[in-house]
Parts: sequence; C-alpha cells; structure tokens
Amino acid sequence: MNLVVPQGRTGVEIGPLTHPIVLKSDGDVLYADHLPTEELRRQYRGHPTLGPAGIDGILPVDVVLGPGGLAEALGARGPVDYIVASHVVEHVPDPIRWLREAGDALREGGVFCLIVPDKRFTFDHFRTPTSVGALVAAHLARLEQPTIATVYEHFARACPVDAGRIWKGEAVPVRPISGGPGEALSIAAGIAETGGSVDVHCTVFTPYSFARALAEVIGLDLLPFECAALEPTRVREDEFFVLLRKRSDRTAAQRAASVPRLDPNRHDALPRPDWRQRLAGGWRRGLSR
Repeated sequence: MNLVVPQGRTGVEIGPLTHPIVLKSDGDVLYADHLPTEELRRQYRGHPTLGPAGIDGILPVDVVLGPGGLAEALGARGPVDYIVASHVVEHVPDPIRWLREAGDALREGGVFCLIVPDKRFTFDHFRTPTSVGALVAAHLARLEQPTIATVYEHFARACPVDAGRIWKGEAVPVRPISGGPGEALSIAAGIAETGGSVDVHCTVFTPYSFARALAEVIGLDLLPFECAALEPTRVREDEFFVLLRKRSDRTAAQRAASVPRLDPNRHDALPRPDWRQRLAGGWRRGLSR
C-alpha cells in the first residue's frame, strides 16, 4: 500500500538502517537516526536484523536526532512534506512527545506514515496492548527510557512466533526467548540498580487498540494530526499502516473523529480455525465507520 508519494516532495525517513522504505532514487529524502553513521554501525555490529550486508549495509545518516527533536535537527532543511517511520514507534518511551515533535517538523498538510507491528503476529504476542493511560503517563513523566515494568514485560513475554500459523488459527507455544519471568526479573533488577537502559518494545498494539488510543489522544488535543488512513494488518502479514496528516484548521474533536472505528472481532481478536476458508479465498478486512 503506497501511503506516501515521495516524487516532487521533500521528506524524512526515521531509522531506515539497511531497509529503507523510501529510496534516494524515489525523491528528495533525508535519513534520520539517533546516532551518526559510524556510531550506529558500531552499535548494531552483529545484530541479526541487518541482513546479509551487516553493518556495511546501514545507510549513511543525513540527520542526527537530538533532544530538541526532528525540527531542530533539520534546521533550515525543514519543514518537510512527509515523514516515514517503519517499526520505530514501538521503541519510543514517550510516543506522544515523539509524534508531536514530528508534527513540528511537518508543513501544514504534511503526512507522517507509520508502519507498526501487530503484536498478535510478533514476539509481543503474549503482551497486553498499551493503554492510553500508559501513553499519557509516559508523556507527563517525560520518559526518555523504558520503565522497569516495560523492561520486565518485554523479557518475560517475548516468544518466537510463526505469523503464518497464527493466521491459520494455531496456538502459539510459550517458549520465552530470554528465559521467561525469572530472567526478566534479573534483567529488570539490574536496570533498576544501575539506572541503565535497554532497547525494548515500549508499546505494543493491535490495529484496533492503536485506533482507539489514537482517537482518544487526538481528542485530548495532544497531537496535531488527523488520521488520513489506517490500513489494518493484511492476511498473512504482521504489520499495519497509519497515515497521519497535520491539520491546524480543525478542532481536536473533528480530528479525533477522522480515526476509523475498527471492528475488534476482526482487528483485535486472534484468527480462529474457522477463518481458514476465508483466508483461502483471500478475505480482506474492511473499515467500519
């Protein structure tokens, strides 16, 4: 699904590493990350998600993000027409602040495309979807690193999954990646004692839980966006797409009303065995207003 058309526009992709969504050949795009290129390559040395190219495949970073957010990092190069972030938001301790800062870097009418993992089909399968209360608390506390609770939940619940088998309605065996609750307690205790930090999924969502949270947070006027599109997870895939548009000419209530009201039986519940016939027929989820 092409939610962003980069040709003839200026934009930013946050955290592309070795797998950019928007190529330099597609349009005027800047790659942004939290570290300069060489430091990023040192941090990701040996990381399994980089693919065959390894650290040498990490793309040069054009914009280094600092505490002032994307708008400050862009300087005279901003504001931009679009921002893309694939599998980034779940790593952010304070998503509301992060999204607000992205809004500061966008022109009026500019769009922010988010690609978000659907926790049902990832190693977050057994975690509870993030609540609006947790999002608001993280924002009011100005979190800059994951809470101890989040660290514990990440390591206690993470299990390898086969998304294809889940789509067939098969149960996921509980085989914790990091040793389960006992190991999670040890890691969380170490973080609590040292005050250190670790990269975990700070938030987890289904399309339904994300849509509900987004509508409420926009309704609180905490974000400057309307929802231009929300494409739920496609059959046999493990992520969903959200397109936010910066709008200052509408009230918070009007912007919140733009978020699609998804059916929890389709976009929150797990697939059941009796869905197999639908899957075989290429059944596609729809949006309900």
